[in-house]
Amino acid sequence: MPRLPMSSDTEAFAEETRAAVRHILMTRHSMPPPSSYLTYAGQAGALLSDLVDHLRSHTSLTAAETELAICTSARASNADDIWHGHVRLGLQAGMREEALHAVDTHGPLDGLTADEALIIRFGRELLESPQVSDDTFHAVRTRYGAQGLLELTAVMSVYTMNATILRVMDHQAAADARHVTPR
Repeated sequence: MPRLPMSSDTEAFAEETRAAVRHILMTRHSMPPPSSYLTYAGQAGALLSDLVDHLRSHTSLTAAETELAICTSARASNADDIWHGHVRLGLQAGMREEALHAVDTHGPLDGLTADEALIIRFGRELLESPQVSDDTFHAVRTRYGAQGLLELTAVMSVYTMNATILRVMDHQAAADARHVTPR
């Protein structure tokens, strides 16, 4: 059970929260966590929802690349709820099971496409190491340009923030969800 109830457009919530709820429902047609939780901070919930939508659907990256980046972030954060939803979306977008397996098990990157290996390596360095190496930085910038480099950085970072919000709320994935492999 989450630590706070999901907010809604009812009098039980502050007007700023209700306005954020209305915005998210108007633009996304659902109230996905963690944006739903962040509506307690008013416009921050609406802004997070808009940012997530932009980074998932309006960048220079393909849908499969974006979903692989999100899954890499979810794995680094041990975020089962994000992992479950984005594994499904990633597979629908053309992400390969081999890439997911490498992310989930922190396995080797050989046998993956060059782009898959690059995204996963970048995510591991960004999210699990003290810094991104010059070699990885230059490889990502060469392959995706400055725009793609920053889009990858932003999507992985925002999903790390999402995982943090879900952890604070003690939001659990459904029992039948596809969970990350325990380390």
